[in-house]
Amino acid sequence: MKPAPLMLLTCLALGGCTALGKMGQVIMDPSIQVGGPGDQLSQFSLSLYASPTLNPNPSSAVDEPLLPNHLQPTPLAVSLSAGDSLELTQKLQALLDHLHQQHPAMSHIAQEAPDEPAMSPVDADLGSYEAPYIPLGLKTVSAPVLSGDVTTPVAFKVLQLKDDSLLLNAAYELLEKDLEKALGSTLVQVDDYRLLPGQFKFVGFEQIHEHTRYLAVIANYHDRDKAEWKRALRIEPQGRQHALLVQFEEHGVVLKNDG
Repeated sequence: MKPAPLMLLTCLALGGCTALGKMGQVIMDPSIQVGGPGDQLSQFSLSLYASPTLNPNPSSAVDEPLLPNHLQPTPLAVSLSAGDSLELTQKLQALLDHLHQQHPAMSHIAQEAPDEPAMSPVDADLGSYEAPYIPLGLKTVSAPVLSGDVTTPVAFKVLQLKDDSLLLNAAYELLEKDLEKALGSTLVQVDDYRLLPGQFKFVGFEQIHEHTRYLAVIANYHDRDKAEWKRALRIEPQGRQHALLVQFEEHGVVLKNDG
């Protein structure tokens, strides 16, 4: 046999052995990549950020506790009411007698001189001590409610889709009730997340599904009439690394591809 054909057959045999060896390695370890970087499925990462003023909820506002009007609580407080001055005097005297019995004075109080003239009794016709515009008792009032609404966490889903048409035309109530039924065969994969106001979270790169052509976000805003609660973004399915930025603002979701 001539040298040239012999060398050609040898090269073909070696090439076949190399290909068979590569196939055997892939069968034994499916994680081994086949083909160049441009032939691999794309990957994506998520940078998630929620605004500090996100998702205000009026029903979450907390009232201040009830406090006495213009007065701070003290160890001793008295509230007396009477129909006339004589009745009020009697109640005050009874209260003083009770306090002296329970808590006798530590210092000596000098007695009045016997020759001092006695005070004249108070005339009951002088009037009432309980005027309608001067209340004797303490009344409690409710402190004003907090001026701003309380911000609350936002729950959201990251979707991998074959197509975005069903999502863009779907109402939130339908998606919340049965996501798979609402999106049908366009839904490839779904992941659930939750962020607090002001929180940042990073999710590292992961490979997309082979049928994924869109990445989308749907968020549970309290006022969905004033906020854009869904976004969708088309991606390249092969050979790319998509670094997605997802921001949750008061006006809605912002979805950007920085990759």
